[in-house]
Order: sequence, then C-alpha cells, then structure tokens
Amino acid sequence: MLAQVAPRLTDGPDARAGTGKVPLAQSPATEGRASRGVNTAVSASVRAAPGLSAWRTAVIGLVAVLSAGIGLALGGFLLETRTGAVGTAAAYVPATAPFYIELRLEPSVEQDASLRELLGRFPAIEGVDLGRPLYDQMVELIDEQLAAEAGVEVSWAEDVAPWFDGHVAFGVTDIPLAAMDPMDPMAVPPIPDMVVVAGVADAAGARESIARIAAEQPDMETTESDHLGVTVHSLTSGEGAYAVTDDALLFAPTAEAITAALDTAADPALRLSDAPGVAEMAAELPSDWLAFVAYDFTELMAAAFAQAEGEPAADAFRSLMEGQPVRGAMAMSALGDRFAMDAVSEAPTGAFAVENVDRGLAGEVPADALYFSDGGNIGTALAALVGALTTAAEEDPAMAEQIRTAEAALGADLEEMVAWIDSGAIVAGWDGSEPYAGLVLVPNDVLAAQRRIGQLVTFAGLAAMDATSGITVDEAEVAGATVTTITWADPNAMPMEGVPVPTGLAVQVTVTDDRALIGLGETFVSRVLQLEAADSLAAEPRFADAIAALGPTANAGVAWLDLAGTREAVEAALGPMLGSLDPDGAYESEIQPWLLPLDRMVTVTVLDGEVLVQRSALLIK
Repeated sequence: MLAQVAPRLTDGPDARAGTGKVPLAQSPATEGRASRGVNTAVSASVRAAPGLSAWRTAVIGLVAVLSAGIGLALGGFLLETRTGAVGTAAAYVPATAPFYIELRLEPSVEQDASLRELLGRFPAIEGVDLGRPLYDQMVELIDEQLAAEAGVEVSWAEDVAPWFDGHVAFGVTDIPLAAMDPMDPMAVPPIPDMVVVAGVADAAGARESIARIAAEQPDMETTESDHLGVTVHSLTSGEGAYAVTDDALLFAPTAEAITAALDTAADPALRLSDAPGVAEMAAELPSDWLAFVAYDFTELMAAAFAQAEGEPAADAFRSLMEGQPVRGAMAMSALGDRFAMDAVSEAPTGAFAVENVDRGLAGEVPADALYFSDGGNIGTALAALVGALTTAAEEDPAMAEQIRTAEAALGADLEEMVAWIDSGAIVAGWDGSEPYAGLVLVPNDVLAAQRRIGQLVTFAGLAAMDATSGITVDEAEVAGATVTTITWADPNAMPMEGVPVPTGLAVQVTVTDDRALIGLGETFVSRVLQLEAADSLAAEPRFADAIAALGPTANAGVAWLDLAGTREAVEAALGPMLGSLDPDGAYESEIQPWLLPLDRMVTVTVLDGEVLVQRSALLIK
C-alpha cells in the first residue's frame, strides 16, 4: 500500500519534465557501457524503428524481456509465494477493476523447493536442472533468447534484475461494453483500458537502465509529460506509454491509462489494494501464494443489462443474477505434492443460497467412481434458471407455443419438474468393463418426485408403443425398489467390429422412500441400491483423505476427479485399439509418462459467514 503518496509518486530530483532530456548520473550500472554507445544525456525524442511494432519499441525492448519472463515463468511454474494479501502493484489499479492478476517471477527459497519437487515427479525437462534454483535458470534462458534476437541488446541479468523486485501485475481497468455494437459482428471491439505493473526495488536504477536502452534504439520517437511529479513517456504514434515511479514501472496502451493509474495510486479510496471487500476476501486465502487474482464484474453486468433495458429476457436474467456472486478473489500455490487453488467470493443469495451440510452422498455411490460432485439447494436453483430460460425463449412465438404444449403434456410448469430436488450428487465412473453415470437426488417432496419421474416413464412407455422407435421399457425389483429401465436402440445402426461406439442408450430410474436415482446405463441404479458402506466412495482412502485435508464434512459442496483412474479406464476401454491407433508407440513413450504423475483433483466449498470459500488441489504422485 501507499503510506505516503507524495514521496512515492515522484520521478526523482533529476527529472525535468518538458525539457526533452533525462540526465543520467554516472553510476556502476552505467560505467563500462561505453562500448555499447551509451551517453549520460539521453534524448527522449527519437524516431520509431521501421519494421518493428510501435508498442514494442515504445517500451524499448523491456516489454520483450518482461513478457518472455512472464511466459517462461508461467510455463514452468516459476512463481513465488507472497506474504500478505495484495501487493503494492494493486495500488495502481482501481477497486472496481473487472480483472486483476499479480504473480511472482522469482521464487522464494521455499517455493523454489516446492516447485522443483513438483517438477521432479514428471519426466526430466531438457535444459532444467532440478538441483539448481529455477529463477537462475530462467534468467539464463531469457538472456540466451534475447541474445539471439536481432535488434534487442537487452540482458535480464544486467538490465532488469538489478532493479526488478520480482513481481508483475496486470489489471483490466475498464471494459467498454457500451462501445461494442452487437449488431455488427464484423466490428473490431475497442481495446479495454489496462495497465501492466512491474515492481521496482531501485527506482533510480530502473530509470537509468530504461534510459540507456532507449539510447540504444536509434529510431524511436517519444514525447514526455508530467503528472503528479512522474514523467510519462509516450510513443508519438499513440500506441503505448510507460512511466517509472518509486516502486513501479507502468506500461499501458495510452498515456491516459498511465495518468489514470497514477491518479488511482494517489487516492486510497480508489485503490484495489485498499478496497475493504478485497481485503476481507483475501483474508480467507493462504498467506503464501504463487499468483493472486481478483475480479469484479458488477459494473460490467450493469452495463450489459443497461444495453438490453426493456427486453423481457434481460429482466428475467437480471433477477436471476441478483443472487449470483460477481466479485471474488483466488490464490494459487505449490506444496510439493500438489498444486493448490483457493478461491473466495461473495456468498450467493436467493435461489442460489447454500448452507454447510453433511450430505453423506459419497457413502451412497460406488468406490470406483471417477467423478463425483454434490451440493444442496439444487431444485430451487434449477427452477430459477429454467424460469429465466423459459422467459427468454418465449420471446419467440413458435418457441412459446412449444413450451405451452410441453407443459400441458406434463401437467406442470417446467420449473415444477425440478423443484422437488433438495440436495444431490452427480457421479460418473468405470466398473471395470464399461462406463456408467448417474444422479443421486434427495427429494424435498417424495410424492412430487414420484409424480414427476413417473410422468417421464409414462412418456417413454407411450413412445415404446411405436415398434419403429427402438424404445423399450422394462421393470424389475431390486433391493425392494422398482427399477424402470428405458432402452433405446438405433434400428438403423451398423456396429463396426472392434470399434466401441454405442448404438443405443439405456436409462434407469427409481424413487425410494428418501432418494431418487437416475442412471445412464444398466448398472448404476442397481449398484447404488445394493451398495455396502465399505464399498462406497466415502470409504475409499484416496477420496476421504483428500476431502478431509481441504475442508469439513459439513460443507456447501465437494467435487472429485480421479485422474489416474480416468487414464486407466480410457486405456482399458481402448484396449487393443490403442496399439492400432498409435503404431509407433508415441503414447506410451511420450504422452503417458506425463500423465502417470497426475493423481486426483479435489475441491471442497464452505460457506464462511458472508463469503463462499473454495479449496481445490491437483495432487501429483
């Protein structure tokens, strides 16, 4: 944060706005550069280089350096932990910014060790020595690439590292939705207002380095202006600008965006770094993180609805979105055996409100489930969504007539078809020979559940009366429950030998005293009805331990994806086909080794007062 605005927002005592010259004091950083043609007085009025983009020359090669560093860092997870919520770069971004991301390029000792441990679980990466700090290797790689690029005489080690504090941030400050013409799909959308902030640990060193690089670009034309004591350097083509403050190097498409960033930093009431909502959400996130993201779509949503003012669909979705959170933050970190992402948002309200409950539904599905997610208040949320979609669809007279016909046949509004659902779970898996999927739904009204599912079965029975439809309906008793199997077989299908392409579909349904089960395939519902607790997903240590590590059993929802099991299931399903599809063995030698370490992805969501906190982890074995 900015403790003192005036002292920080200066360009140093040597800056003379409007003179066209930026004096440089001779220092160790500038000594020894005579062979590279550096003067101590650098002209700020030079011409743009032919054949180079104006934006690139505006930042005089430094953008190339920073961009290369960001790209390599993200590609190799070369990010660092932070202690605290939002870095000082957020002081230059308004609290209402739709999107903000801050990351570290230089890892701390702890994070460097964690990242190297993570990378060590995968096949060796050419050129990466896991026995050495990753940042040092990144700098070497960047410098090698820069040395090979003609016309850019810049070195990260010499020209950036001495003053760069290791963090970079990017903020989209405004998305001009009102300027976008939805009636003209060929129109070029306006460029959103944005600013890139590179942290500066040595402002004088940064100014000297940038001025020296500018002097080595013989064909670049810039102009200077002064704002709040800071010199703003603008490309005369109007395609870019930059400025150096006491703690940041600012890049933006226009000088106006730079001055807006300086104005934001000068007023604590405007800054993202001082926004109470962001601080409260960030307090729920880990103190050590690799990257931090904040978003706020409040103004964007308001502008979108303003454009569609008076349209019935817009009114319906405006009401729907009133209960959905549009502000939040997230942080990413590495822990040696996992990559973690924690997110927090405003708690949903109205139809989307949630509560922390121990639903126990993982104890009712098979242990070989590859995907599982559960949550509560499903029917209310679905009914609200269906209502909004129905209202939107009814703007088309033909569609409105079809909706009325469907509701008359069902004997209920479309919303009522799902309103009986309380909590529920979605499941998908592989039973060793074939895939399966299904729903385990907890009714808030069992009679309504029986009535609605019975209506669907009746419709299927009516369709089965047409022998050409390929539909059959059968019933069987399983564990005291009546299970209805609706099967459709394509009468025109021509199965291909050796190719596992389905030519039909089976759906099973049943309603017990406290559950409604819907299964894709002919095994899920029967397995759930006969499942022993010891054979359930809840009893699987890989599931139970991962969930317990992320949150309490009483939560707003969980999600589980067994990556290792999914890979094994796909390989088993393909079987001998895998060899024919990959005769050279590229999958086994080049792809599978990178998939083998991927173990599981797990998420636990918890309602914490007025915020919703989501803990997620990608586990690596």
